[in-house]
Amino acid sequence: MKLLDRYVVRTYVVVFLMSMVVFSIAIVTLDFFARLSSFTDGRTIEGEFAEGYSRFEIIFYFYVAYLPYILKEMLSFISVAAGMFTVTYMLRNNEVQPVLAAGISARRLFLPVFICGFLVSMGHIAFQELVVPSLNREHIALKRQLAGDKRPEVLNVPHLRDGHGTVARAGSYSFADQSLTDVVIARPWTEIGFETWFIDRLEPDGDKWRAATPVHVQPAGIGTVGIRLEPGVAVDFGVSPADVEALASEHGIAELSLRQLKRLADKFPDRRNLQVAVHRQIARPLASFVLLLLGIPLLLTVGRSLMAGAVVAFSVSASFYVLDIFLTSVGNRGDLSPVLAVWLPVALFFSAGISRIATMRT
Repeated sequence: MKLLDRYVVRTYVVVFLMSMVVFSIAIVTLDFFARLSSFTDGRTIEGEFAEGYSRFEIIFYFYVAYLPYILKEMLSFISVAAGMFTVTYMLRNNEVQPVLAAGISARRLFLPVFICGFLVSMGHIAFQELVVPSLNREHIALKRQLAGDKRPEVLNVPHLRDGHGTVARAGSYSFADQSLTDVVIARPWTEIGFETWFIDRLEPDGDKWRAATPVHVQPAGIGTVGIRLEPGVAVDFGVSPADVEALASEHGIAELSLRQLKRLADKFPDRRNLQVAVHRQIARPLASFVLLLLGIPLLLTVGRSLMAGAVVAFSVSASFYVLDIFLTSVGNRGDLSPVLAVWLPVALFFSAGISRIATMRT
């Protein structure tokens, strides 16, 4: 790596790390004051997560679980901001013109920024696949306990399928204890028909379920006699408590890994938001690299003004995310293919970025 490349990379990395720290502190501070009433209310601190911990330790643990989600949502913007500020910094210090005068093109000069942006995108994908899902349950549970979830249960529970013919219907799902009530499970039984299980209440037991009430099993076939099972029996219908939690909460879906999302999307092909979420898991991290491709050439046209650079960075990012949010909502409603809804903004801005780079003045 040439000396100039090392200088550009070092500038980008320093700005990126500083931006990440500043954004994280700002968001955590704002969130802390927004939840201050919950943190100071002793009733919301009581519960399974509070045993053996002081109030400060619980709040600290809450933000340890919350910070990865903040970074997941902000990494794309931080990467774009770092790239834009790196270019602006070099322009303001008259470091670009001498390099161009020496015969080095602007495309070559800022190639390390593009590479760094791409590496951040790849790291973003790895981060949301390996780190965020591991803290998903703790984050959701602590957020509900400390902030007070206003929805104790979901009444519109989707039909739950295991992909092999088993279908379960539930009357409601409780966020407080992850329980299902008024459950009816229909299992395929050879060629005769379905064996049907009737359960008043199911409770989570690891990745499976157990019956908190007696289970009435009606075998398939005419004239067959029903069976009564005692409470505590294990019940497996191919959908885990974590799956139901994710389906009942949009926030839960946002913190799943790509593998988990694909598994849910295969089980519930009628839920378009799952199909959209699968594609967004890859498209959203790549947005930072795409926005750099468009933003840096635009930034070179506005000169050394820090304010102009900030306006360019904000305008490019805001335009992308407004289009992304609009098309995502259309895709979730089923009015547009999930592939188009997610990848169309990326394709448009990528094409515009490549076009601007190809015509960049050097």
